[in-house]
Amino acid sequence: MNSWDRLFSYFPLLMTIAAFAALGVFAQWPNGWSAALLLFVIYLFPPLVLRILNRWAPLRTGVACIDGRRFCSWLAAHHVQAFYDALPYLESLLRVIPGFYSMWLRLWGSRVGYGVEWPVRMDVLDRNLMDIGNRVVFSREVELSAHVRKKQEAVGSRVLVRPVRIGSYAFIGAGARVGPGASVPHNANVPAMTVVDVNEVFGEAKRHPEKEEAEFALS
Repeated sequence: MNSWDRLFSYFPLLMTIAAFAALGVFAQWPNGWSAALLLFVIYLFPPLVLRILNRWAPLRTGVACIDGRRFCSWLAAHHVQAFYDALPYLESLLRVIPGFYSMWLRLWGSRVGYGVEWPVRMDVLDRNLMDIGNRVVFSREVELSAHVRKKQEAVGSRVLVRPVRIGSYAFIGAGARVGPGASVPHNANVPAMTVVDVNEVFGEAKRHPEKEEAEFALS
C-alpha cells in the first residue's frame, strides 16, 4: 500500500464529514438548493470521483497485489464505495424508486439494461463492474461481487477482479451469489442459494481458468 492508497483509505471519513455538513446546511436552510447539495454529496460525488480515478489510473482486470508498493486502482475504488457498505440503506432507498438504482449503477460505470427489477435487500460490491442485460429479475439477498480476495504469506493479500455478466431476461434466485468473471446466460433461471463461482458460466461445465486465477473461489 503506497501513499496514494493510504490517501484514498480516508475517503469514507471525508464522505462522513461532507454528509454531516450537507445535512447541517439542509437542517438550517431547508430549501431546494440545500436538498440538492445533500443529494449531490451522498449519491453523486463518489461516482464522479471514481470516474475521475478511472481516467487517471484505469482499472485492470485480473490478479493484483494490494499489499505492494504500486498503486492499486481497485483498492482505491473499494475505499470510494465503502460509505455505502457501511450504510446499505442509502442504496435500498434508490431501489424503491423504479429505474433509479439502474441509473445510479450506470453513473458508476456499469452497463445496465432497461427494466431490471431490484429487490430492496441485496448487495452489489463493485458498482462499476456490472454488465447486466434487459429485464433481469433479482430476488432478495442476492450478492454480486466482481472481486475475491486471497491472502498468502509469501506474497501478501491479492485480489482477482473481473466483471460480473448477467444476460437479458435472467432470473437470479434468493440468496444466490455471483462472483468475479462469472456469467449468467440469457433467459437463465438461477435457483435460490446457488453460487456461480469465479469465472464460471452458469449451466455449463466449469472451465479450467488460468493457473494464476485457479486458486480463487467464493467459498
